[in-house]
Amino acid sequence: MMRLALATFAFLAACGGTNTGGLGPCEQGIPDPACGLPCTVDANCPSGFHCGPDQTCTAECEQGGAGCGPGQSCDSSGHCFDDTSGTDGNECPSVTVSPMPRIPTVQLLIDQSGSMTASFGGTDRWNAVKQALIGNQGVITTLQDQVVFGASLYTYAQGSDPVCPRITKTPMRALNNGTAITQLLNGNGPASDTPTGESIRKVIEDFQQNPPAASSVPVILLATDGEPDRCADPDAHDAQSRQLSVDAAAAAYAAGIRTVVLSVGSDTGEDHLQAVANAGAGMPPATGTAPFYTANNPAELSAALSSIITGILSCEFDLSGQVDVNRADEGSVDLSGGSCSAAGTLDFGSEWEMVDNNTIRVLGGACDALKTGNCTLQATFACGTIIL
Repeated sequence: MMRLALATFAFLAACGGTNTGGLGPCEQGIPDPACGLPCTVDANCPSGFHCGPDQTCTAECEQGGAGCGPGQSCDSSGHCFDDTSGTDGNECPSVTVSPMPRIPTVQLLIDQSGSMTASFGGTDRWNAVKQALIGNQGVITTLQDQVVFGASLYTYAQGSDPVCPRITKTPMRALNNGTAITQLLNGNGPASDTPTGESIRKVIEDFQQNPPAASSVPVILLATDGEPDRCADPDAHDAQSRQLSVDAAAAAYAAGIRTVVLSVGSDTGEDHLQAVANAGAGMPPATGTAPFYTANNPAELSAALSSIITGILSCEFDLSGQVDVNRADEGSVDLSGGSCSAAGTLDFGSEWEMVDNNTIRVLGGACDALKTGNCTLQATFACGTIIL
């Protein structure tokens, strides 16, 4: 089971910093020998000093407090900070900054055409999709608490459907939406034609009418088993129908929505899958190299869906407070948990970084561990690095 644990960030001994220092060790008649040493980060400087903007070691104050103004204290790197601890001025209060994992929003757009009844490795395409999504180990079953899921089925039966495309969907996109998606898939089955381009545009409209959370990345996951047709000609699997799909994926990207393409079976030309994937990733349709996925049996289908969804999961975390990014390297970020494959302290720069002053990004194998293991993430920052 793949599960990204909700991270816990404890920012200890952190408080609002200032730069109002006075006669620090580098401003006295005989400066401390550490003053002026070359540096690129604070770690290059001795205790009590930090790396200044001119890339030399400096300090605004001394550990005893000399150099700071009234109501201030000096931290371990020679920064003055406003001391509101109510103690003797040598401590500062703990501040906890709550993390918000960036939860992706995925709208499944599932081909409901009649060809989904075709044989597919001991079952048919429709039931293979259902099993890969809502089976005991399906991606919705295992990841619905980490991804905002919604689902839309699309088809069109000329002469009986009043509108084209016919879209049947869950009432909403939500975390833990597995029950609604299960009811949708169990209550419907393969029907008629494949107006893919027009159906993508319907999902764009739905995202615009019901936008995801501000920090969530919206994604359309298109699962189709054949060449597209179009509402004006439901039997035309031609260049015009293909172009409608490519243009719709490009329109989704322009609206801030990525489109990922999965072919259920090999009836759809790879050149078309590549073009739609490229357009859906903001690349030139004819020359881009965006990934697309093809599955020819249930095992490949489950693996492809798992790869797609875990790839969409984010290793970025929003903080309710702000970190001084110039001092982020003073922080310590740790992974823990009984089944966490990358437990331990992460290296700044190679395994974690600050995206901006309120976003942490975990990198490489540590990111993989967060996606696939039961890991807890904790970050501790030195006093003065949190901007309240």
